[in-house]
Amino acid sequence: MAGAGVVALRKARALIRSGGKVYVISKTLKRGLAGLKKKKEIFHIPSEYRKKHLRGACLVIAATNNSRVNARISKDALALQILTNVVDSPELSSFIVPSSIGKGDLIISISTSGKAPGLSKRIRKDLETLLVPGYARFLKALRSIRADLRQRCAKPRLRRMLMHCLVNAGVPPPERKRILK
Repeated sequence: MAGAGVVALRKARALIRSGGKVYVISKTLKRGLAGLKKKKEIFHIPSEYRKKHLRGACLVIAATNNSRVNARISKDALALQILTNVVDSPELSSFIVPSSIGKGDLIISISTSGKAPGLSKRIRKDLETLLVPGYARFLKALRSIRADLRQRCAKPRLRRMLMHCLVNAGVPPPERKRILK
């Protein structure tokens, strides 16, 4: 990953949560990334970006505040056939990263296919406050019911039918907050 700002920090944290080995290329690290380095969660390459830094990488994130550097990273990574995401530049990327919400076992991803990342963020925030808490609680209850059904009901078809009925009858109401007043 190239970059050391807020976006790079967010991307690094996501990669760490996914089990990735994260190398950050930047002359200096800001506080958040410096903390990850101190905890040995990332490796820091204190340098300006160079093509040689891509050797051995299977995924590259370009998150610098310099569009020329990001374009060069994209060109180099694509030439080496390395998956590449240039933040806020889907046209320079070989993949995009959707906005995600995670609460317990519930994970929801939102994407505008790179056309309006700000809209993805707004939708994510709306869902986080309006729907996710209720659905996360509902999922937790369904997980317990499903485990109990597996023990008590030997007929897979009947279990599926019961779960279908529960899922469609027990939709949790949205949180009481309103989007528009």
